[in-house]
Amino acid sequence: MGIDTNKRSQIGNLKITGSSTAAGGLYDRMKIVGEGIIEGDTQCRLLKCIGTLEMEGNLQAGEAGIVGTFSLTGNVRSDTMKNSGTVSISGDAEIGSLTGSGTIEVKGHMQGTMIALKGHIAAGGDCEVDVFHLKGMFDVGGLLNAGEINIRLFQDSTAKEIGGEKIRIRKASLLHPFSLFFRPSSHAKVTVSVIEGDDIYVEHTRAKVVRGNQVVIGPGCEVDLVEYKVHLEKKKGAIVKESRKL
Repeated sequence: MGIDTNKRSQIGNLKITGSSTAAGGLYDRMKIVGEGIIEGDTQCRLLKCIGTLEMEGNLQAGEAGIVGTFSLTGNVRSDTMKNSGTVSISGDAEIGSLTGSGTIEVKGHMQGTMIALKGHIAAGGDCEVDVFHLKGMFDVGGLLNAGEINIRLFQDSTAKEIGGEKIRIRKASLLHPFSLFFRPSSHAKVTVSVIEGDDIYVEHTRAKVVRGNQVVIGPGCEVDLVEYKVHLEKKKGAIVKESRKL
């Protein structure tokens, strides 16, 4: 989502330095250094926040960069978002590319093209993207769905269901935390009702059903039922109560 280049010269910029409140509206560039409050729906080409930003309404942005804390009462649509802090969205989020290190919490649904994040992702509803790469933890109230899912698990995580073509869930290395304040737990586990995909490898996962073509149940897993079409492998330390070839 972007603003027409021909119209940029007609659109003003917004800059907040220190602490201030401004009205929403149509902007080209928005830069907040300090503490800002934006009241009303907002559209911009570029949003950059270093500090704390509270927005009341919906946001449409071409590019968003957050260093600090960002909270919004409505929905977000952005082509890209780089988060180095804490983002809280009360509505839905449609973000083309979400990258960075930090925490993002969406009360509604999340969708986009790619998530590549170190940190914590929380969605009250579904989280649907093409590529989902996470080093950290997640809490998804609905379906976590992506063509490619690659998770390095740091802390306990949950989802109602996980679906994808290629699914990889592994415990993160205890020797290489990406932050002094965010270290992997040796007891971290994923709890999910159903995992379904084509090519599945999971570790330290508690699931009722795992269903796929090629399935590998790794160490630390406890699965009630595995349904597979082509191949099933159970690693040492994995518990599979029942398996069935489809």
